[in-house]
Amino acid sequence: MLITIDSNGVVEAHLSLKTIEGLNEVRLPVEPIPETIEVRVGSEYVAAIYENGILYFFSPMPGDAEITYMVNISARNNILSFDIGGENLTRLRIPPQVILLMVPRNITGMEYVEGDLVIEFYGPERIEYAVRAGATTQPTITTTRAETMTPTMKTAISTVETTKMVITITQTGTTSIHAAESAGKLGISLTDPAIIVGLIVIVIVMVAAILAYSKSRGRGMPGEDHTLTKLDRMILESIENAGGSILQGELQATLGLPKTTLWRHVKKLGKLGYIQIVKEGTLNRLILLKKPSRGFSPSS
Repeated sequence: MLITIDSNGVVEAHLSLKTIEGLNEVRLPVEPIPETIEVRVGSEYVAAIYENGILYFFSPMPGDAEITYMVNISARNNILSFDIGGENLTRLRIPPQVILLMVPRNITGMEYVEGDLVIEFYGPERIEYAVRAGATTQPTITTTRAETMTPTMKTAISTVETTKMVITITQTGTTSIHAAESAGKLGISLTDPAIIVGLIVIVIVMVAAILAYSKSRGRGMPGEDHTLTKLDRMILESIENAGGSILQGELQATLGLPKTTLWRHVKKLGKLGYIQIVKEGTLNRLILLKKPSRGFSPSS
């Protein structure tokens, strides 16, 4: 399972699995926003029903299936969170703007992919994170839970420093991985040679990712506004007029749109980072994150 948190805190889950011919039942490991669930068997999308944590869909033949959906996240005091159930292997991908507040306990691997941090671990796990605006450094992980560390890591005191990167593991069980300017030096004090080799590999990968990410940032990214339709802009304007936050049902009544049409555009705006979708009971609250630039003409 792959879980991706984008730079605005929106979370999307992607599952790959084998299907049987006929009715399939899949327990989703992360709570979805039901309206966003999409199931594809082979090259065809199929209808699905979600109820009490179980996703039901019909497959005309055995084969491969792809399930994608937006995750139902909780927000409290600027801290966002969601739970991962089961004991399946999970890959969590986060961009530099996301700060993990707790390190997953059963980590099996970690790497940088196109500037994003990818952590591989086994559930169950609770993910808590915050989003910082305008961040240009590498993703940050912090934790104060000693129980999240392996016995070897608890007894090791190590600091690996290189250009723009510091990795620190302390005896208290507190660990942090963050980007920083440093003197370009390397100092290691570990009891397990395998950890030393692993940290050196991580350093090399991180430095390469940082350099590649910095170059891409330097070139600049084109604006997203040219992808917006007139209806997209109407939705954003309506949310802004409502004070920057509105329930999806209220927005539907205001615009007089079919539910499926509105949701298709809401999902698009969420992925583009214009709005955040937060679950309030059985309702969706849409929160305006940014306004479109005026320099682009909306497409039809």
